[in-house]
This record gives sequence, structure tokens and C-alpha cells, in this order.
Amino acid sequence: MLAHFIDSKPFQCGYFNDRHSLFEEYLLEDLSEVEFEYLLSHGMRHFGEYFFRPNCGTCQACVPIRVRSFDFKPNRSQKRAVDACRDIEMKVGPPRYSMKKFQLYLDHKTRFKSLQDDVEDIQNFKLSFYGKSPFGIEFEYYLGGELVGAALADVTRKTFSAIYTFYQPELVARMPIGNFSVIKQIEFSRNRGIPFTYLGYYINKNASLAYKANFRPCELYIDHEWRPFRNGEGDFLIPENRIYWQNTDTLVKATSRPGI
Repeated sequence: MLAHFIDSKPFQCGYFNDRHSLFEEYLLEDLSEVEFEYLLSHGMRHFGEYFFRPNCGTCQACVPIRVRSFDFKPNRSQKRAVDACRDIEMKVGPPRYSMKKFQLYLDHKTRFKSLQDDVEDIQNFKLSFYGKSPFGIEFEYYLGGELVGAALADVTRKTFSAIYTFYQPELVARMPIGNFSVIKQIEFSRNRGIPFTYLGYYINKNASLAYKANFRPCELYIDHEWRPFRNGEGDFLIPENRIYWQNTDTLVKATSRPGI
């Protein structure tokens, strides 16, 4: 692995208007599969070769979450989502950029005001989602032969990690394609014999991220270990006042040159 350290600066938080975010950030090249799996299991996320974890000091609301793929069973609401999307055709393959996908991405972001200043030009979009990604995989969703959504992810022999899903905003009212996409990705993991499906970060007081806990059984990364959070019946196993993540271990460390 070749690491380039980034001098991180605070920026406006995308989830809380009264807070600033600070990331532990790197550009990482030539990652082995074992290294990649290690980073995922310790709360790291990535877009292309850019890897990051929250390191926001007093705010510790972002907590890594993953689903136990083999034990997952869709609840009643999720079964309805799958049924509502029964006309969606899904294709799975390597990530492939297209202008149609870029436009879908821009349209999708209109649903989230906090994302309006995020990746909005073609070059950054390509680098973030369609750049170098040795473990990349893409789920394409078609309705009546038209591309209406896509989901980017990573897959190794032991892990599956959802990266980003975008789709036509007008579909949401009649087709919960977001939930449908997560379910299909978990099923993909299980069929591949992959025990864990990583869903990024969970924030219990933010609706755009709190929904992830509905895919159960799931675990949270707290105090440097993965702990059961919700069981298959939906019970919460961690008190709300204990749902926080202290990022205190630097994952990628610089090695000294000989003689230094």
C-alpha cells in the first residue's frame, strides 16, 4: 500500500447545521485485499483512492454499521419495497461511467439540500465513483429498458461495502428503490458467502442515515469492536446514550526513513 497523507481541514457538516466535520484522510494506492478489508472493518470509507473516517472531536455521532448477511431477513416493510420494485430489472457488473449516470446523480442530490455543494462536475464524479477501484462493482437498475438508478459498491472474498446509490427522485413515491437496492446488495453478499455487508455510517438522529438500522441483524463499531445493535426481531441492544464512536486510533501510519 502506498499512502499519501492529507492535511485535513474542518468543513461544514452535511448532517448538522451547527457543527463542523473533520476527517482522517488519505490517498491510498495499490491496496491489497487484506489491507482493504482491514480498513473497512475499522470504519474507513472511500471514494476512488480517497479514504476517510470522521474525526470530529466532541461530536461522535457517525458510527460505522454493518449487517450480518447470512442472518438478514427482510421485514414486512422491506418485503413491500421489493414487491413495489418488481418491474425493476437489475444488472450487476464492473462500474461503467456514462453521462446518463452523472445526470441521475445530480437529479438524486436535489432530494438532499446538504449535498448540493458536493461532487457536481464530471471529473470529480468520475474520480469518486468510476476511478481506480480494484474491488468495485455496480448494480444498475432499469425500468422499461431505461436506466433509472445505480449503486456503487466494493466486494472482496470476505466483505461487501455499499458506497453510494442514486436514482430518479420521482420514483420514490411509488418505488422505494433505495431500500430495494440495499436488500439486493445484502442478498448478493449472502449468495457470495460474504458474512458482512457494510452500509457506511449510522446517525440515530438523522433520518437519511438512521434508516440503516432497519436492516437487521446489524452491528455498530464502538470502542474498537463490532457490537450487536439490533437483532432479527428488531430489539435495540445498545442504549441510545451509548451510540457514539470515538476515533482514537490512526489506521495508516507513516514509517520513518532509515536513520531518522
